[in-house]
Amino acid sequence: MWRIAIVFVVFLSFIISMVSYTATLDTDLVAEDYYQQEVNYQETIDAKKNGAELKNSIVVQQDENLLSIHFPEKIDFNGMVGTVHFYHPKYVKYDVEKPLILTNNNSQIFNKKELKKGNYTIKIKWQNNGESYQIEKAYYVS
Repeated sequence: MWRIAIVFVVFLSFIISMVSYTATLDTDLVAEDYYQQEVNYQETIDAKKNGAELKNSIVVQQDENLLSIHFPEKIDFNGMVGTVHFYHPKYVKYDVEKPLILTNNNSQIFNKKELKKGNYTIKIKWQNNGESYQIEKAYYVS
């Protein structure tokens, strides 16, 4: 009889410790407007399809202080509007989103002080001449 009581107490202690542990974990959503993004997902599919041919020609580089994204020279980005979103998959508080503003050599430079060290998915979205484009690249910021 006392063995059953010991097993029950150990099991109950385990359950209580697991519940208290999971209550302390952060539970960030992938995005605050998740449901709206799901409704408009066909637009995202089309934008990714348009950006697929450019994905391998976009180069991301970093040094000690700066991170730069280089677009191919053959693309005309006049009149384009877009964003660069550094998506941190573990903590939403580390996400950074900036407007896409390219220099004369089709590149954009970011200060690494704004980014925490770790894995990011760089999501580049823009519209040009009525077409939407989206590119996602996995990248490690050191």
